[in-house]
Parts: sequence; C-alpha cells; structure tokens
Amino acid sequence: MGGFVEGERSQTVSQGEGALIHAPRIHSFPRPQITWFRDGRKIPSSSRIAITLDNTLVILSTVAPDAGRYYAQAVNDKNGENKTSQPITLTVENVGGPADPIAPSIIIPPKNTTVTVGRNDAIMECVANARPLVKMSIIWRKDGVVVNTGIRDFGRRLVISLPAVSDSGYYECEASLRSSSVPSVTAGAYLHVLEYPVFLKEPPSHITAEMEKVVDIPCQARGMPQPDIVWYKDAMPISPVKIPRYKVLVGGSLQINGLLPDDTGMFQCFARNLAGEIQTNTYLAVTSIAPNITAGPSDSAVIDGMSVILHCETSGAPRPAITWQKGERVLASGSVQLPRFTLLESGSLLISPSHLSDAGTYTCMASNSRGIDEASADLLVWGKLK
Repeated sequence: MGGFVEGERSQTVSQGEGALIHAPRIHSFPRPQITWFRDGRKIPSSSRIAITLDNTLVILSTVAPDAGRYYAQAVNDKNGENKTSQPITLTVENVGGPADPIAPSIIIPPKNTTVTVGRNDAIMECVANARPLVKMSIIWRKDGVVVNTGIRDFGRRLVISLPAVSDSGYYECEASLRSSSVPSVTAGAYLHVLEYPVFLKEPPSHITAEMEKVVDIPCQARGMPQPDIVWYKDAMPISPVKIPRYKVLVGGSLQINGLLPDDTGMFQCFARNLAGEIQTNTYLAVTSIAPNITAGPSDSAVIDGMSVILHCETSGAPRPAITWQKGERVLASGSVQLPRFTLLESGSLLISPSHLSDAGTYTCMASNSRGIDEASADLLVWGKLK
C-alpha cells in the first residue's frame, strides 16, 4: 500500500446543506478498507451521517458544530498495513436561520449497476438532504412499483440479496418532507443482473465422420445477455468467411460441409457474455473408408443399335472414382470419355447406341485413397434379322 496522494485540504458548506467529503485517493492492492475519524474518534453511520459505497463521508443538514478536521484511515486487509490521510478541514457557514426549512435534494443519486446472478448482493444507493431532516422520508420503486424489502441505512440503500435476472429494472428513489408543501425529488438508475453462460447442448468428447460428408458439432448456451458463440479449431479462431465449408448455425452449432482430412482436429466452443465465458471441446476425426461396390453390373443383352445401362453403385470415403473397362481398354472415367460411352453421375455406364463389337466383359472399378473394388458382367449384343 502506498501513501495518500492528496495533502491537507479544506472545504466549506452552508448550514443546513449536505457536506460531501470525498475520501482521499490512495494506491493500494487490494482495495483498502476506509474508516473516517474526527478528533481521534471513529465516525459511525447514523440518520445524519452517511458513508457511501465509494467511501464518501456525507454529513446531512449540517450545523455549526460539524465544523472541524476529518481524517480517513486506510487498512490493507491482506497485510494489515494502515495509513492515515492529511486532515480535511470543514467550515460551516451560518446562512439563514437554523429553523428555515430546506427542500429535499438528492446529493448522491443511484448509479447504473451491473451484478451477476447469485454472486453478490446488488446495492442501490440514494442519499438525500433536507431540513428538518427528521421529517424527510425516502421511498424506493422498481419500474414504478413501491419496494418494501431490503431497505437499509435510513432508506439510503436498497439491498437485493442474491439477485436474479428478474430483479433487473429501473430503480428510483423519492425524497419528500412529511407535512410540507415543498415538492418531492426523485432520481433513478438501472440495475442489470447478468447470468453466467450455461451450456444447453455440448458435443461428445470424440466425433468420427466420413470424408466428404456433412457433420454438425452441437453447442448451445443460455445466459443474460444471450451469450455469443465463438468456435476455434486447434486454438485458432474459425472464420466462416475464409472457409465457407464452415457454418455456424442458428443456436451456435458448427456445421462442416464436405469433410476433408485437414478438418481432423480439436474444436472448441466458447460461450461468452458480459458475465464471463465457458468453453467445451471435442476431437473430430475425419475417416476414409475403402470402396465397396454395393450394386454391381449384371449380365445383360441388348439389340444392336439400342442403348443399354450397366449399373455400378458404390460407397466409400472419400467418394470412390469410377472407371469402366472392357478388357484392358478404358471406356469411361473421370478423365476419359470415349464416343458412345458415358459415365453417369450414379457411377453406371451408358452405351448409346450399342454395336455388335460391344459384346464382351465389362468391369466397373471403384477406387479411393483406401483401396480398390471391382465387379464385372458380360454384355451380349444381338444382331437384327435382315
């Protein structure tokens, strides 16, 4: 803990008004406990003395005897170190008669406050001055409805224990003088109660998916405000703009289209809002599967000049490449396309029109990085009678 930054100072207040004596600044970690003294005696809170949340000393409806020298003592709870500030001299000027009424005024209005659900009490503060002080009353409202619980320190504080999201709203204090025609005064501020993110859906610890397929990695969270979902792969943020195959769905899940081997890795889902962040992760393994001809060609016959289709349906990851051969001759593939022989999207072979010379054994070959599978069938071509 360092020393107090400011030296001796003085201030003046008119009799009957409220005196605000701000705590001198001091450098300390953690934040020190501040206690106010006058003439060696500790100053407690009372109906006329308020010590605010930021340790400002407020003397309400000041009178001549309030003049004097005030000190602040700072104590570091961690190491017990303490420091006493230079004196602050308060002068009270005698203006007007001591019985003259002073209309209510709010000298410390409520401040916009943000707390987290169930973490700490929410405290709204309102310090008002008037004369005669004993006739002043303070009432609190939340969104226009009078609040009767949690009122502390002569109405100057409203304490909400273990606040919930439903406690968020606009809190207003009203100071008035009973049995007086002077108007009341109001001041208000917003209380925002944040809820820490909580996952509603999480991915399993390990996901296996086939190449070229689509995979959805679930991730959904709630909180107040609604958390933002951010995805990382191998500790690097994912940009759907740079990688269009990656798409964050409504709700937060990550969809990957057309899986590639490079998609294998650790995926992290972060849910973040003003209260904090949580994360979950999964390992995605993109697998390849050897080709398998699930429905191969069957022996067929066709009349010369007509069309015929030889079927070849496959499975595998990545999707197998199809090559059709007759003997050693390649008829159709991804890079070869002879006249009359067409490789269809399904993997089947269309021969149109057929010739007598097309008779023979046809082989469908399916291949990918994991291996090869093949199936054969005979084609008989009938000649036309003349």
